[in-house]
Amino acid sequence: MITANFGPVRTLLVALPGLVLAGIGLTHPHHLDASTAQWWQNMHIILAVIFPLLGAAQWVLLTDSPKPVRYLGRAATFGYVVFYGALDALAGIGGGALAIANGGRSPSDAPIFKIGNQLGTVGAWCFFAASVAIAVCALIDNRLKAIPGAAFLLPGSYLFLSSHIYWPKGVLACACIAIGMAATSYASASGSSPIEPSTRT
Repeated sequence: MITANFGPVRTLLVALPGLVLAGIGLTHPHHLDASTAQWWQNMHIILAVIFPLLGAAQWVLLTDSPKPVRYLGRAATFGYVVFYGALDALAGIGGGALAIANGGRSPSDAPIFKIGNQLGTVGAWCFFAASVAIAVCALIDNRLKAIPGAAFLLPGSYLFLSSHIYWPKGVLACACIAIGMAATSYASASGSSPIEPSTRT
């Protein structure tokens, strides 16, 4: 179990990726064309670093879960990082690069967006599954203390399925995820013994 001494640090760190994503989402173009292509590409290069950190936050929060749930949850987190990362690389970086080269969208880039969106859907559902595992285990372990975290994390993760980080719903989703992760981490740390050593990996 995570010790109380590390609670504030962990709470801040698990919230940070979601907050950064919400901030970047405020600048996310709603359409890819010649005028937005450069930022679309560059933004997704930045996101290639941030999206996996959101999965890392899930990985950390699953530390306090029972082993079977922890392993399944972390498998889902791994799926999110891999498949959502593919969406970012294909439709984000690759799509932006093609739009720069072609002066905007063209029919030839449709297959890249199609496969990217398909893989991203798998990744987003993996993220949602891991969030459910985190919330359920937190509610079982900490009960009332875990309710605020679950109340933000689950709706945020659900919105993320279709809205990603687009303004406004996607930005709201990322903000809710950040708050939910922070509240879940805080509930776990405040409910743990400060002298109990960590025995989980």
